[in-house]
Amino acid sequence: MSVVTSILHTLPLPANEGTGFTPISLSISFQGSIAQSALLNFGTIPLQVTIQLPRELGGQVVPVIRHISWTEFVSNVESQSVPQFMIPFLPLPPSFNPLCEASWSVLAREVESWLVNTIRDVRAPEWAWGCNAFWMAFIAANPDFPRGSWPNWNPKISLEGKFIESWTADNLTMPADSPLSQHILDEIRRSIWDDFQLSFPFPLPPYL
Repeated sequence: MSVVTSILHTLPLPANEGTGFTPISLSISFQGSIAQSALLNFGTIPLQVTIQLPRELGGQVVPVIRHISWTEFVSNVESQSVPQFMIPFLPLPPSFNPLCEASWSVLAREVESWLVNTIRDVRAPEWAWGCNAFWMAFIAANPDFPRGSWPNWNPKISLEGKFIESWTADNLTMPADSPLSQHILDEIRRSIWDDFQLSFPFPLPPYL
């Protein structure tokens, strides 16, 4: 049996009640090869992944492991029009906090600037991908949208795309004077953060 152990690090993340931890994106590759005959008894190869927290945190925090197969990963990448060059707003800074309005607001402005000043062509596949990233950041910074008040954005960026169309359809019927509690705001941003990470064809840095 081959066993490899590695120590990873995460950072504290302010939560509604206490402190949580930032998620970690992890990829696993394999070096070496084995004879084809050794695989006869296997359909898929079982792997055991164990997450061990410091003893002092036992019972207070429960790790949740989600995985995606390489085949599904490649399929998702091929089904998306993903930019093949450097994206200036990535990697996100270590100070980025998925529950912080200011972090998302800065990111929205950076994505907007990249779209308008670098991509420019609304027919480019990078434009559609970038617009989706922009609207995730914009909504995370302004969860009341399309109600209430919000900052102006470049009109070249239209209200089109899977994320923003779903968001506006779900929120148009909400009363305009219905305030969002901090708990609801945190849940909205956590959900958007999960979607934001899945929109990239490569793991985001572990400190996010």
